[in-house]
Amino acid sequence: MENKIEHNTEEHNIIVSEDKVEVVYTNVGAGCMLTGIGMMTLASLVIFFIVPDVSFVKGFFGILIGVFGLLVFGSMLIRMLTMLLSGRAVITVQDGYLKGRKKGVRISDIKDIQWGGSGFKYIAIRTMNNKKIKLSTYNLVNEQKVHKVLDTYVVPEGTPELKENWAKRYGGKGYTA
Repeated sequence: MENKIEHNTEEHNIIVSEDKVEVVYTNVGAGCMLTGIGMMTLASLVIFFIVPDVSFVKGFFGILIGVFGLLVFGSMLIRMLTMLLSGRAVITVQDGYLKGRKKGVRISDIKDIQWGGSGFKYIAIRTMNNKKIKLSTYNLVNEQKVHKVLDTYVVPEGTPELKENWAKRYGGKGYTA
C-alpha cells in the first residue's frame, strides 16, 4: 500500500482516494441503528420507572430488567453517539496501515484477520508477535464492504502468512458468512 492508489471513486460505503481507502457509514444506516438503540434505552427506562409501581414481585423484576436494559442499551447508545460525532470513517487503509477509530496496525505485521463480536461486530487482527487488535465496525457498515476492502487493499499487501490464512478462511472469493 506504499504506492499511491490510482483512482478516486465512491461505492456507497467505500471511498477510494489518491492516498487512502475508507469504509464509511451512511446517514441512513446510522439513523436506523441510533433509533433502534434509543428505543430500547427508552423502553428500559419505562420498565424501570413504571413497572415497580404495580406489585412487589413485578416491581422487583421490573427493576432488574430495567437496570439490565439501561446498562446494556444505555452504554451502546453512549458508545454510538460518541462514534457518530467523531467522523464517518469506520475503517481506513492508509500508508501501509489498517486503522480503526482508535487503533491501527501496520499491514506488514498482520498474521491473521477474521470477524468477531456478538453485540457490535469487529475485525479481530492477530499480529506477527501474537498481539490481538480489535477494530470495531459498530454494525454501521455491511460486512461485505469491509471484506471487499480487506480482500482488495490489505491482503495483497500482507505477509505470506496472512495471505495463506485468508485463502484458507475465505478462499479469496469474496465474503461468505
